[in-house]
Amino acid sequence: MPRLPAGRQVATLLAMTLVQPKILILHDYFLYKGGGERLVISLAKNLGADVATAFIAKDAFDPREHGIKTIELYKEKPWSRVPGFRYLQVQLSFLFKTKFVRNYDVVIYSGDCLVAVIRALGWRGLWRTSETSPQPSPLRWGGGPITPPPPQGRRQEEDSHHLRNIAYMHSPPRHLYDLYKERLAAYPWWKKIIFVPFVWFNRWRFEWLCRKLDTIVTNSENTRKRIQQYLGLDSVVVYPPCDTLVLKNGSETSPQPSPLRWGGGPITPPPPQGRRQEEDSSPVHPYFFSWARLYDVKRVPMIVEAFIKMPDKQLIVASGGPDLEKIQKMAAGHSNIKILGWINDEQLIEYLGKCLATIYIPMQEDFGMTAVESMQAGKPVIGVAEGGLLEIIEDNKNGLMLESNFTVDDLCAAVQSLTPDRASVMESVCEETAKKFSEKSFIEGMKKVIEGVC
Repeated sequence: MPRLPAGRQVATLLAMTLVQPKILILHDYFLYKGGGERLVISLAKNLGADVATAFIAKDAFDPREHGIKTIELYKEKPWSRVPGFRYLQVQLSFLFKTKFVRNYDVVIYSGDCLVAVIRALGWRGLWRTSETSPQPSPLRWGGGPITPPPPQGRRQEEDSHHLRNIAYMHSPPRHLYDLYKERLAAYPWWKKIIFVPFVWFNRWRFEWLCRKLDTIVTNSENTRKRIQQYLGLDSVVVYPPCDTLVLKNGSETSPQPSPLRWGGGPITPPPPQGRRQEEDSSPVHPYFFSWARLYDVKRVPMIVEAFIKMPDKQLIVASGGPDLEKIQKMAAGHSNIKILGWINDEQLIEYLGKCLATIYIPMQEDFGMTAVESMQAGKPVIGVAEGGLLEIIEDNKNGLMLESNFTVDDLCAAVQSLTPDRASVMESVCEETAKKFSEKSFIEGMKKVIEGVC
């Protein structure tokens, strides 16, 4: 074999060492400033990945503000919010507008966008069974070969099996599986007629697409068991990053907001956007804080109901969602309860830093990033003993655990028992717990999955 000139040898070795897989993250849509959106931005920044999403709402996190190359499949219009229409528009966009996924070595799916697997595999690869599908070449950061692009003129479908498809599954769609009966019971008869066949079809579609993936990654042991139970598939647990709370408009040089801290004594939280400072100038006593999204599964109305019974205890709720109007009406006339709606990151850090403790009582939560973010600030969490919170909260150590069948009175008792002195004792344990769920560990775990180590 002829020997390459020394210069060519060096160039070849450098190319093999420095080459990295070209990665795309597909996320269904950026509608809120939530944990799932933070996770996608963190992953894209640390892996040098591009992002593609159906749309980016006005008040949501925007990966473009973090210097991430982002493909937005369409701009949301007022009619896009019509019930059912958004779902169809999102699914059809990922089906028909994602041919570009074939230009990548790795595609990571987040949220309800698995239909793009059809584009990633191509029609030939799509019907190939998992037993006969060729395995993708291992991908390596700094040292291993990656699958080269096909020669010009060669059909992409012939090489589509080299593309590695990975899902970061926050949970199997809950309305299709574990919360199906609750949703069905809540609907009137005419909605039931539509909902039942919708669930049957989408269960089949979701399970069929999941079996075309190379790997499923999930956020907790709780969700791993749920995936095994409902889909009959194995998955790898990589805990999400929960130390990414400070995202300052994507600018690495922006001044950082004040650090998370304990608020000793009366404090004045920053007013919500657009609200005059004079209206919030009066000091408040140490308060409890909730910033879970206002969906029925988060059970925020129960929190508001509890504080209606405790006029001597302060509550601040900072979030939005379908239950916002409901809890605003509940809280009307109760001066110890403030409902702020959506707030920005800087305000969130201020409110979290000055609260006594947080309350997070969702129904069978997948993981519970909100609880870990609270502990990052040294704040204990009043939670519920079910779902992913069992992997985070230790009763009487970094928070208080309610039984899964708790009542409003049980919640009241927990709030009454969590005094400032008792909360202060839990601070160090909270901070140690939060360290287990770092961004560094998350990125290392995802790289191992991509490299095929796990």
